[in-house]
Amino acid sequence: MQMRYIDKGGVAVAKLMAEDQTFDPQPSIRIQFSLLSKRSKTIAKRIRWNPIDIRFNPANMLLNQVDIRWNPIEIRRYPIYIRWLFGTEQEIRLKLSTDPGLEYIIHYRKKKKFIPIHCPWKYPYFQSYLLGPNALHVLCLKDNGIEDMTQMMEHICEVFRSPICEMHIIEESLIEWIIKFQPIIQHVCIRENAITSVESLDRILKNLKVTERFWSNYNACFQYKEPIPSRCITIDNSYWLTLNSILNGNNSIIFLYDSKLTPTDINTILKEWQLGFKLRNLEFMAIEVFTLLNIHRYSDEVLNNLPNIVENNGRPMTVTIHDDDIYTLPQGPPVHNITRSDGMILSIFRHDDVIEGDKIRIFWELQVWRQQT
Repeated sequence: MQMRYIDKGGVAVAKLMAEDQTFDPQPSIRIQFSLLSKRSKTIAKRIRWNPIDIRFNPANMLLNQVDIRWNPIEIRRYPIYIRWLFGTEQEIRLKLSTDPGLEYIIHYRKKKKFIPIHCPWKYPYFQSYLLGPNALHVLCLKDNGIEDMTQMMEHICEVFRSPICEMHIIEESLIEWIIKFQPIIQHVCIRENAITSVESLDRILKNLKVTERFWSNYNACFQYKEPIPSRCITIDNSYWLTLNSILNGNNSIIFLYDSKLTPTDINTILKEWQLGFKLRNLEFMAIEVFTLLNIHRYSDEVLNNLPNIVENNGRPMTVTIHDDDIYTLPQGPPVHNITRSDGMILSIFRHDDVIEGDKIRIFWELQVWRQQT
Protein backbone atom coordinates (compact mmCIF):
# COMPACT_ATOMS: atom_id res chain seq x y z
CA MET A 1 0.00 0.00 0.00
CA GLN A 2 1.28 3.46 -0.85
CA MET A 3 0.00 6.88 0.08
CA ARG A 4 0.05 10.25 -1.63
CA TYR A 5 -1.43 13.56 -0.63
CA ILE A 6 -3.16 16.19 -2.76
CA ASP A 7 -5.26 19.22 -1.99
CA LYS A 8 -8.87 19.37 -3.10
CA GLY A 9 -11.04 22.29 -2.15
CA GLY A 10 -8.81 23.12 0.81
CA VAL A 11 -9.27 19.65 2.27
CA ALA A 12 -6.32 17.28 2.66
CA VAL A 13 -6.94 14.16 0.61
CA ALA A 14 -4.95 10.99 1.16
CA LYS A 15 -4.65 8.65 -1.80
CA LEU A 16 -3.96 5.15 -0.62
CA MET A 17 -2.73 2.61 -3.14
CA ALA A 18 -3.55 -0.98 -2.36
CA GLU A 19 -1.23 -2.43 -4.99
CA ASP A 20 2.19 -3.56 -3.73
CA GLN A 21 4.78 -0.81 -3.14
CA THR A 22 4.57 1.06 -6.47
CA PHE A 23 3.32 4.55 -7.19
CA ASP A 24 0.40 3.78 -9.49
CA PRO A 25 -0.95 7.06 -10.96
CA GLN A 26 -4.45 5.58 -10.83
CA PRO A 27 -5.17 4.97 -7.13
CA SER A 28 -7.61 2.22 -6.37
CA ILE A 29 -8.66 3.71 -3.03
CA ARG A 30 -9.14 7.32 -1.96
CA ILE A 31 -9.86 8.51 1.56
CA GLN A 32 -10.79 12.12 2.21
CA PHE A 33 -10.07 13.02 5.81
CA SER A 34 -12.94 15.47 6.20
CA LEU A 35 -15.46 15.92 8.97
CA LEU A 36 -18.19 15.43 6.32
CA SER A 37 -16.60 12.41 4.65
CA LYS A 38 -18.71 9.73 6.31
CA ARG A 39 -19.09 7.71 3.11
CA SER A 40 -15.31 7.55 2.62
CA LYS A 41 -14.80 6.39 6.18
CA THR A 42 -17.50 3.72 5.82
CA ILE A 43 -15.82 2.38 2.69
CA ALA A 44 -12.36 2.51 4.27
CA LYS A 45 -13.48 0.46 7.25
CA ARG A 46 -14.26 -2.44 4.93
CA ILE A 47 -10.75 -2.53 3.51
CA ARG A 48 -8.27 -5.09 4.79
CA TRP A 49 -5.33 -2.76 5.27
CA ASN A 50 -1.75 -3.92 5.05
CA PRO A 51 0.06 -3.26 8.35
CA ILE A 52 0.68 0.47 8.73
CA ASP A 53 2.49 2.41 11.46
CA ILE A 54 0.77 5.71 12.31
CA ARG A 55 2.37 8.21 14.68
CA PHE A 56 1.96 11.75 15.90
CA ASN A 57 5.56 12.91 16.29
CA PRO A 58 7.51 15.91 17.52
CA ALA A 59 9.64 17.65 14.93
CA ASN A 60 11.44 20.85 14.09
CA MET A 61 10.94 20.91 10.37
CA LEU A 62 12.43 23.75 8.35
CA LEU A 63 11.57 24.32 4.70
CA ASN A 64 14.66 22.53 3.43
CA GLN A 65 15.54 20.05 6.14
CA VAL A 66 14.10 17.72 8.72
CA ASP A 67 15.22 17.56 12.34
CA ILE A 68 13.39 14.72 14.07
CA ARG A 69 13.98 14.79 17.82
CA TRP A 70 12.82 11.40 18.96
CA ASN A 71 14.00 7.84 19.25
CA PRO A 72 11.96 5.69 16.83
CA ILE A 73 10.54 2.49 18.26
CA GLU A 74 9.00 -0.13 16.01
CA ILE A 75 5.99 -1.88 17.53
CA ARG A 76 4.46 -4.93 15.87
CA ARG A 77 1.61 -5.95 18.13
CA TYR A 78 -1.22 -4.51 16.05
CA PRO A 79 -1.67 -4.28 12.27
CA ILE A 80 -1.78 -0.47 12.47
CA TYR A 81 -0.04 1.85 14.93
CA ILE A 82 -0.86 5.42 15.86
CA ARG A 83 1.46 7.68 17.79
CA TRP A 84 0.80 11.18 18.97
CA LEU A 85 3.93 13.02 20.02
CA PHE A 86 4.75 16.68 20.26
CA GLY A 87 7.73 18.94 19.79
CA THR A 88 8.10 22.46 18.46
CA GLU A 89 5.66 21.37 15.75
CA GLN A 90 3.41 18.32 15.48
CA GLU A 91 2.99 15.69 12.82
CA ILE A 92 1.16 12.47 12.06
CA ARG A 93 3.42 9.76 10.66
CA LEU A 94 2.33 6.75 8.65
CA LYS A 95 4.79 3.94 8.00
CA LEU A 96 4.33 0.67 6.17
CA SER A 97 5.59 -2.32 8.12
CA THR A 98 6.66 -3.93 4.85
CA ASP A 99 8.77 -0.88 3.91
CA PRO A 100 10.16 0.70 7.13
CA GLY A 101 12.34 3.13 5.18
CA LEU A 102 9.33 4.91 3.69
CA GLU A 103 7.18 7.32 5.72
CA TYR A 104 4.24 9.56 4.93
CA ILE A 105 3.77 12.57 7.17
CA ILE A 106 1.02 15.08 7.86
CA HIS A 107 2.98 17.96 9.36
CA TYR A 108 1.30 20.84 11.20
CA ARG A 109 3.26 24.04 10.72
CA LYS A 110 2.89 26.99 13.02
CA LYS A 111 1.95 30.33 11.47
CA LYS A 112 4.94 32.29 10.22
CA LYS A 113 5.22 36.01 10.88
CA PHE A 114 6.61 36.63 7.40
CA ILE A 115 6.02 34.62 4.20
CA PRO A 116 7.57 35.94 0.96
CA ILE A 117 5.10 36.84 -1.82
CA HIS A 118 6.67 34.35 -4.21
CA CYS A 119 7.06 31.60 -1.61
CA PRO A 120 5.98 28.31 -3.25
CA TRP A 121 4.84 26.86 0.09
CA LYS A 122 1.18 27.85 0.39
CA TYR A 123 -0.83 25.67 2.73
CA PRO A 124 -1.36 22.87 2.14
CA TYR A 125 1.77 21.85 0.24
CA PHE A 126 3.66 18.64 -0.38
CA GLN A 127 7.40 17.95 -0.17
CA SER A 128 9.66 14.90 -0.25
CA TYR A 129 12.97 14.40 1.55
CA LEU A 130 15.73 11.86 1.79
CA LEU A 131 16.97 11.42 5.34
CA GLY A 132 19.78 8.90 5.23
CA PRO A 133 18.26 5.62 4.03
CA ASN A 134 14.71 6.87 4.68
CA ALA A 135 12.35 8.59 2.26
CA LEU A 136 9.88 11.07 3.76
CA HIS A 137 6.81 12.34 1.90
CA VAL A 138 5.35 15.30 3.76
CA LEU A 139 1.99 17.05 3.54
CA CYS A 140 2.25 20.38 5.39
CA LEU A 141 -0.91 21.83 6.90
CA LYS A 142 -1.48 24.99 8.88
CA ASP A 143 -1.47 24.48 12.64
CA ASN A 144 -4.87 25.72 13.80
CA GLY A 145 -4.59 24.36 17.31
CA ILE A 146 -4.98 21.19 19.32
CA GLU A 147 -8.66 20.72 18.45
CA ASP A 148 -7.92 20.21 14.75
CA MET A 149 -5.30 17.62 15.60
CA THR A 150 -7.52 15.69 17.99
CA GLN A 151 -10.24 15.58 15.33
CA MET A 152 -7.74 14.30 12.77
CA MET A 153 -6.53 11.61 15.16
CA GLU A 154 -10.10 10.53 15.85
CA HIS A 155 -10.67 10.21 12.10
CA ILE A 156 -7.51 8.18 11.58
CA CYS A 157 -8.26 5.84 14.47
CA GLU A 158 -11.78 5.32 13.10
CA VAL A 159 -10.70 4.75 9.50
CA PHE A 160 -7.84 2.36 10.27
CA ARG A 161 -9.58 0.73 13.25
CA SER A 162 -6.48 1.10 15.40
CA PRO A 163 -5.67 2.69 18.77
CA ILE A 164 -3.13 5.40 19.47
CA CYS A 165 -0.05 3.64 20.79
CA GLU A 166 1.90 6.71 21.90
CA MET A 167 0.80 10.06 23.28
CA HIS A 168 2.77 13.12 24.34
CA ILE A 169 0.94 15.45 26.70
CA ILE A 170 2.06 19.05 26.19
CA GLU A 171 -0.80 20.83 27.92
CA GLU A 172 -3.41 20.00 30.51
CA SER A 173 -6.32 20.25 28.04
CA LEU A 174 -5.16 16.99 26.45
CA ILE A 175 -5.53 15.03 29.69
CA GLU A 176 -9.32 14.89 29.60
CA TRP A 177 -9.37 14.21 25.86
CA ILE A 178 -7.09 11.17 25.93
CA ILE A 179 -8.69 9.75 29.09
CA LYS A 180 -12.10 9.94 27.44
CA PHE A 181 -11.04 8.90 23.94
CA GLN A 182 -8.65 6.06 24.83
CA PRO A 183 -8.02 5.22 28.50
CA ILE A 184 -5.57 2.38 27.69
CA ILE A 185 -2.39 3.24 25.81
CA GLN A 186 1.07 1.71 25.36
CA HIS A 187 3.31 4.77 25.63
CA VAL A 188 2.77 8.15 27.32
CA CYS A 189 5.12 11.09 27.73
CA ILE A 190 4.54 14.22 29.82
CA ARG A 191 6.49 17.07 28.30
CA GLU A 192 8.22 19.92 30.06
CA ASN A 193 5.86 22.29 31.93
CA ALA A 194 2.80 20.37 30.68
CA ILE A 195 1.15 20.12 34.09
CA THR A 196 1.39 22.30 37.16
CA SER A 197 0.04 20.28 40.07
CA VAL A 198 0.34 16.90 41.70
CA GLU A 199 -3.43 16.52 41.22
CA SER A 200 -3.05 16.65 37.43
CA LEU A 201 -0.30 14.03 37.48
CA ASP A 202 -2.36 11.87 39.81
CA ARG A 203 -5.36 12.11 37.46
CA ILE A 204 -3.26 10.94 34.52
CA LEU A 205 -1.71 8.00 36.36
CA LYS A 206 -4.97 6.83 37.92
CA ASN A 207 -7.21 7.21 34.86
CA LEU A 208 -4.87 6.38 31.99
CA LYS A 209 -3.53 2.83 31.90
CA VAL A 210 -0.01 2.96 30.44
CA THR A 211 0.84 -0.61 29.53
CA GLU A 212 4.39 -0.26 28.24
CA ARG A 213 6.30 2.96 28.91
CA PHE A 214 5.80 6.20 30.81
CA TRP A 215 8.39 8.93 30.54
CA SER A 216 8.64 12.58 31.39
CA ASN A 217 11.02 15.51 31.14
CA TYR A 218 8.90 18.13 32.86
CA ASN A 219 10.03 20.18 35.82
CA ALA A 220 7.77 19.50 38.77
CA CYS A 221 7.50 21.75 41.81
CA PHE A 222 6.11 18.96 43.97
CA GLN A 223 6.96 15.44 45.14
CA TYR A 224 5.04 12.36 44.09
CA LYS A 225 4.73 9.50 46.55
CA GLU A 226 2.47 7.08 44.64
CA PRO A 227 3.85 4.37 42.32
CA ILE A 228 3.78 4.93 38.55
CA PRO A 229 1.87 1.95 37.09
CA SER A 230 3.81 1.18 33.91
CA ARG A 231 6.23 -1.57 32.94
CA CYS A 232 8.95 0.93 32.01
CA ILE A 233 9.44 4.44 33.40
CA THR A 234 11.99 7.02 32.28
CA ILE A 235 12.07 10.23 34.30
CA ASP A 236 14.30 13.20 33.51
CA ASN A 237 14.56 15.76 36.31
CA SER A 238 13.47 12.95 38.63
CA TYR A 239 13.98 14.90 41.84
CA TRP A 240 10.18 14.88 42.30
CA LEU A 241 9.95 11.07 42.39
CA THR A 242 10.25 9.79 45.95
CA LEU A 243 11.74 6.62 47.39
CA ASN A 244 8.26 5.38 48.40
CA SER A 245 7.05 5.73 44.81
CA ILE A 246 9.91 3.53 43.61
CA LEU A 247 9.66 0.87 46.32
CA ASN A 248 5.88 0.50 46.05
CA GLY A 249 5.85 0.19 42.27
CA ASN A 250 5.80 -2.93 40.10
CA ASN A 251 8.02 -1.50 37.37
CA SER A 252 10.40 -3.74 35.43
CA ILE A 253 12.57 -1.02 33.85
CA ILE A 254 13.43 2.27 35.63
CA PHE A 255 15.57 5.18 34.42
CA LEU A 256 16.00 8.12 36.81
CA TYR A 257 18.03 11.11 35.65
CA ASP A 258 19.12 13.99 37.89
CA SER A 259 17.84 12.08 40.90
CA LYS A 260 17.96 13.40 44.44
CA LEU A 261 18.12 9.94 45.97
CA THR A 262 20.74 9.79 48.71
CA PRO A 263 23.31 6.99 49.18
CA THR A 264 21.10 5.70 51.99
CA ASP A 265 18.06 5.70 49.66
CA ILE A 266 19.90 3.64 47.05
CA ASN A 267 21.14 1.28 49.75
CA THR A 268 17.51 0.87 50.88
CA ILE A 269 16.46 0.01 47.31
CA LEU A 270 19.12 -2.70 47.13
CA LYS A 271 18.24 -4.18 50.51
CA GLU A 272 14.49 -4.15 49.83
CA TRP A 273 15.08 -5.95 46.53
CA GLN A 274 17.24 -8.52 48.33
CA LEU A 275 14.56 -9.15 50.96
CA GLY A 276 12.14 -9.99 48.15
CA PHE A 277 9.08 -8.05 49.27
CA LYS A 278 9.66 -4.98 47.07
CA LEU A 279 10.66 -4.52 43.43
CA ARG A 280 9.81 -8.14 42.61
CA ASN A 281 9.45 -7.36 38.88
CA LEU A 282 12.63 -5.32 38.52
CA GLU A 283 14.81 -6.23 35.52
CA PHE A 284 16.96 -3.13 35.18
CA MET A 285 17.34 0.22 36.91
CA ALA A 286 19.57 3.21 36.17
CA ILE A 287 20.06 6.13 38.57
CA GLU A 288 21.93 9.35 37.78
CA VAL A 289 22.97 11.39 40.82
CA PHE A 290 25.29 14.32 41.47
CA THR A 291 27.31 14.68 44.65
CA LEU A 292 30.09 16.64 46.31
CA LEU A 293 31.01 13.67 48.50
CA ASN A 294 34.15 11.63 48.04
CA ILE A 295 33.30 8.93 45.47
CA HIS A 296 34.63 6.08 47.62
CA ARG A 297 32.70 7.24 50.65
CA TYR A 298 29.55 7.58 48.54
CA SER A 299 29.98 4.08 47.10
CA ASP A 300 30.62 2.58 50.54
CA GLU A 301 27.35 4.06 51.82
CA VAL A 302 25.41 2.66 48.85
CA LEU A 303 26.84 -0.86 49.30
CA ASN A 304 26.81 -0.87 53.10
CA ASN A 305 26.09 -4.32 54.61
CA LEU A 306 25.61 -5.95 51.19
CA PRO A 307 28.04 -8.90 50.84
CA ASN A 308 29.51 -9.49 47.39
CA ILE A 309 29.48 -13.28 47.02
CA VAL A 310 28.58 -14.07 43.40
CA GLU A 311 30.81 -14.40 40.36
CA ASN A 312 29.91 -12.71 37.07
CA ASN A 313 29.58 -15.92 35.03
CA GLY A 314 26.82 -16.07 32.41
CA ARG A 315 25.52 -12.53 32.88
CA PRO A 316 23.45 -11.32 29.87
CA MET A 317 24.95 -8.33 28.09
CA THR A 318 21.66 -6.75 26.95
CA VAL A 319 18.25 -5.96 28.40
CA THR A 320 15.02 -5.22 26.54
CA ILE A 321 13.81 -1.78 27.59
CA HIS A 322 10.55 -1.74 25.63
CA ASP A 323 9.45 -3.30 22.36
CA ASP A 324 12.55 -3.52 20.14
CA ASP A 325 14.66 -1.08 22.15
CA ILE A 326 17.66 -3.07 23.40
CA TYR A 327 20.02 -1.60 26.01
CA THR A 328 23.63 -2.83 25.98
CA LEU A 329 25.22 -3.28 29.38
CA PRO A 330 28.87 -2.67 30.29
CA GLN A 331 31.40 -5.27 29.19
CA GLY A 332 33.47 -5.00 32.35
CA PRO A 333 32.69 -6.70 35.65
CA PRO A 334 30.21 -5.08 38.05
CA VAL A 335 31.42 -3.40 41.20
CA HIS A 336 29.12 -5.60 43.27
CA ASN A 337 26.74 -8.57 43.05
CA ILE A 338 23.99 -9.43 45.51
CA THR A 339 21.63 -12.39 45.57
CA ARG A 340 18.01 -13.00 46.53
CA SER A 341 16.54 -16.12 48.12
CA ASP A 342 14.92 -17.17 44.82
CA GLY A 343 18.31 -17.32 43.10
CA MET A 344 18.07 -14.01 41.27
CA ILE A 345 21.22 -11.90 41.08
CA LEU A 346 21.48 -8.11 41.03
CA SER A 347 24.69 -6.80 39.43
CA ILE A 348 25.66 -3.23 40.26
CA PHE A 349 27.69 -1.03 37.90
CA ARG A 350 29.03 2.44 38.64
CA HIS A 351 30.26 5.11 36.24
CA ASP A 352 31.50 8.44 37.55
CA ASP A 353 33.11 11.57 36.20
CA VAL A 354 33.87 15.05 37.49
CA ILE A 355 31.49 17.69 36.11
CA GLU A 356 32.92 20.89 37.54
CA GLY A 357 35.03 21.64 40.60
CA ASP A 358 34.29 18.97 43.18
CA LYS A 359 30.90 18.03 41.71
CA ILE A 360 30.77 14.39 40.58
CA ARG A 361 28.21 12.71 38.34
CA ILE A 362 27.54 9.08 39.28
CA PHE A 363 25.53 6.76 37.08
CA TRP A 364 24.39 3.52 38.73
CA GLU A 365 23.14 0.57 36.69
CA LEU A 366 21.36 -2.32 38.41
CA GLN A 367 20.80 -5.47 36.35
CA VAL A 368 18.70 -8.39 37.57
CA TRP A 369 19.49 -11.81 36.11
CA ARG A 370 19.68 -15.51 36.91
CA GLN A 371 22.85 -17.58 36.67
CA GLN A 372 22.56 -20.48 34.21
CA THR A 373 23.28 -23.96 35.55
